[in-house]
Parts: sequence; structure tokens; C-alpha cells
Amino acid sequence: MTLSEQSSGLLASLSDDLAEAVRHVGRSVVAVHGRRRLPASGLAWRADLVVTASHVLERDADLSISTPDKQQLAARLVGRDPGSDLAVLSVAGASLQPGERLLAPLAPGNLVLAVGRPGTPEPIASFGAISSSGGAWRTAQGGLLDGYLRADVALLPGLSGGAVADVRGRVAGMLSAHLAGGDPVAIPSATLAPLVERLLTGGTLKRAYLGVSTQPVELQEGLRTRLGLEQQIGLMLLALEPGAPADKAGLLLGDILLSIADRPTEDGEALQMSLGPHAIDTPTAVRLVRGGELRTIVVTPAPRPD
Repeated sequence: MTLSEQSSGLLASLSDDLAEAVRHVGRSVVAVHGRRRLPASGLAWRADLVVTASHVLERDADLSISTPDKQQLAARLVGRDPGSDLAVLSVAGASLQPGERLLAPLAPGNLVLAVGRPGTPEPIASFGAISSSGGAWRTAQGGLLDGYLRADVALLPGLSGGAVADVRGRVAGMLSAHLAGGDPVAIPSATLAPLVERLLTGGTLKRAYLGVSTQPVELQEGLRTRLGLEQQIGLMLLALEPGAPADKAGLLLGDILLSIADRPTEDGEALQMSLGPHAIDTPTAVRLVRGGELRTIVVTPAPRPD
């Protein structure tokens, strides 16, 4: 066998494996009808539960899904979180087939498939690789995710809400064209699981807040030396919302926040990352500089008002 024939054989084998992976994943991908134009995609999460992208639902009622075996079933919106671009639909009486979930993180370079079913007879798919992955991330819509996957795949119409899968057909995450300004990003399966559970129990994802407006400021070298600080940047309080958690705890205008729960607060992003759902109603130590002296004040973040 020539080298050319060997290469052709390998490519043919890879092509067949990818097509089989699409068929495998496609059994757990449904069409979601929640907007006037092209349907979007959704993932069977349980036999009677579908997860999809929040932005593809233009309405909260009159929703339905189309299953791989061509049934059209009424769906009810259980909860949604635009910040995470996630929505959960309940489909009474359905017998959907959830796919195998890949909970281990994928790395840049891993080959993946984006698989959707936007009302087409067969699933649609595009092929690419993970370009980057990471941990805690704030989305363009203000949501906080514990992890993300950036996938170098073609964003075919209707793919949002569908699966990003590995070449073995395991669901690595849910694809969104909305979280990063149009770039294909997936919420990993391990990150989706707790978000779905919180939407099932509460309908929304509550986030903590202090009720402050801040600005990064540089800590003078003399101050840092005197206080024994290595941190060079803090957040100065420019405004306090009356009656909000920071105001109730006694924080003052001009205070410079250094850390919350031992997490440095050098910019607004770091502050927001410290205020996830876990912080709601939890007394939390805030370390700050006031009048040139170090202080620690306990603040109890509240749910962010709707």
C-alpha cells in the first residue's frame, strides 16, 4: 500500500468516525421553537427536560420542541438566565434520550463537533477544534460562569443551544453564539449541571451585590510599605446605594477595598467574581484601607435586585 493510499484510508476512517459521532450526538439534540424565524437547537438533559440558549427564546409561552423521531411536543419554560444564556424547558410526557456527558475538561487542540437540529430532518454539524478553555469567566451579558470552551467551529444558523461534542460523541457543552459577541463559546457540561439545578429550584440565577460604585486606584508606595502590603491596586468606593449591604455594614465613601473573602479586588471584574450566588446572605470579610489604616469589616451581600 502506498503512502497516498494509507493517508486516504486514515482520512476515510476519520470521516466515518465523525459521521458516526454526529449521529450519536444527534439522538440527544432537538429543535426548539421559540422565535419567529429559524428554530434553534436544544439538548436533552433528562427524559423530560431540555436545555437551550436563552437568547433563542423570543417568548416565554407557546414553546415547543421537535424530537429526532419527528414528534412536535409542547414545552414549558422552567427558568432562564440571560447572563449565562441558558434556559431550561420542561416537556411533559417526553421520552428524550440525553447524551453521554463529558465532564472532564477539553484542552486547546482537541477536535470537536458542533451539532444542532434547527428543524432540519437530520442534525447539522460543523467540525473544528477547541481554541481556548478556562475557568471563571464573566460573559458579555454580565453572567458568571465557572468555566468555558471556545470552539473554532462554523456557527451555522440554528446551532445555538446545540451540542459541542468530542469525536467519541460525548457532549462537552452547550453552544452559544451570544456569550462572546458572536464567537462560538460553549458552557461545559460540568458547569451546566449546577446552573440547571439552580434554575429548576428557583427559576432564575440570583447573584450577590454590595450596592457600591468603584474605581481602581494605585496604592502609594509609602502606604504599602507602612502597612506591609504587596498589592498595588485597590478599588475606591465612589458611591454607596442607601440601604444596600455595603451601606448597612458601615462602608464609607473613599474606602479602598483590598479583598473580599481573601480574594484581591484590584478591578471591577475581580469584585464581581467574588459576588457569585454562594455569597448571598453569607457574612463576608472585606479588607480595606480607611484613613491610611487597615480595617476588616464584615458585609453580608444580598441578592441583586431584578
